[in-house]
Amino acid sequence: MENNVTSKEFNPEAGLKVIYDMIQSAKARIGKNYFYYLFWGYLVAFTATLEYLLIAVFEYPKHYMVWPVLMMAGLIVTIAFYLGEKKTQKSRTFIGTAMEFLWLGWLICFAILVLFANLRHDYTLIIPVILAMYGLAIFVAGGMVSFRPMIVGGILAWMASVGSYFVDYPIQLIILAVLVIVSHIVPGHILKHQSQTESHV
Repeated sequence: MENNVTSKEFNPEAGLKVIYDMIQSAKARIGKNYFYYLFWGYLVAFTATLEYLLIAVFEYPKHYMVWPVLMMAGLIVTIAFYLGEKKTQKSRTFIGTAMEFLWLGWLICFAILVLFANLRHDYTLIIPVILAMYGLAIFVAGGMVSFRPMIVGGILAWMASVGSYFVDYPIQLIILAVLVIVSHIVPGHILKHQSQTESHV
């Protein structure tokens, strides 16, 4: 008797549809939050380029100060935008929550890495390690919502991480700027276009 009830209640096709709808809903929400991808993509690319110019052109000794200043400003803007978006969200999804914890965990790892690098005055591995961490984050995030540009971006970030290990710090900055454009800014514009297209449908 119980087996009959269970077989009627469990429908594999319905279960797959629920999973598909959940992924599409998460992808749509990420698409609407393209602000984060574009904002941080442009900010990191600008900061890396600025530091490179301070080193190669102006020979400014405290070139590294652009990172704490601009990253802290970016964090303040992001928190303000996030809190504003939070008020308009009526519900939370599993994938949305997973994304939040993924990037929060990435931010904590980034802070620990920079802190200990500053304490030991060893900056040569910061960008290679950050690129490896970044590749993991966007590879997983792209996989969770089946967004191929982010998955490809993650693979490119790992390749850039390996390549940057063998070059000097100024060249690492160029690699970082180019990688962010390809793996963060371009997917951000794709998300923006998809979001605007869906809103007009």
